[in-house]
Amino acid sequence: MVRSIYVMPMVGDGSKVAPRLPKYEVSLFPILPRAVFDYGNEQACMVGLQDVPPATDTALVGNADVRRIPANLDQLVGSGTALTTARNALETFNIPGTWIQATNTWREVVRFAGACCQFARRYQGLVIGGLWFTGGVTLDSTFASLPAAARQGILDAAASFDFDTSGFTGSSTLRTIITSAANQFLAAGYPLELQGPL
Repeated sequence: MVRSIYVMPMVGDGSKVAPRLPKYEVSLFPILPRAVFDYGNEQACMVGLQDVPPATDTALVGNADVRRIPANLDQLVGSGTALTTARNALETFNIPGTWIQATNTWREVVRFAGACCQFARRYQGLVIGGLWFTGGVTLDSTFASLPAAARQGILDAAASFDFDTSGFTGSSTLRTIITSAANQFLAAGYPLELQGPL
């Protein structure tokens, strides 16, 4: 069995008539074994698929809003265009990516993105704090600029993992906060399974 990992948009609002799904699930991989890490209620997800037929892979990566992660997760990201592509693969979906260096492996990238997803999922599961990236909010928006419910939700999600939030100040960017939460998630050794361990 061969696993393929993709980053792509999520669609739907979670209602019965519009369930939240990876954008291309219905049209391109309705029956493939899958696991999904949604980025909370944001419009992004990571999808792990088993034994993707070549035609399906070609159709998926032919979409401008889909990024395939290399099959060999232990290879280095590399420099130049490869590094830019890796960073953009996350940044396009409001997942911090500027930290990636040429010497990072794709496994480190995928694990970090997975940890970001887990933190966002906890945030959405604990509170009704709303979306992070709405109304002009970006990764470089400050914590103080977020609505009070979103700020409290972030603090509550961090506390539920027993994360250190002393660095989550009003002037901290959302990029810094999400990066800190993801790194603390990884340091705590929480498992990350997406059709197999990451």
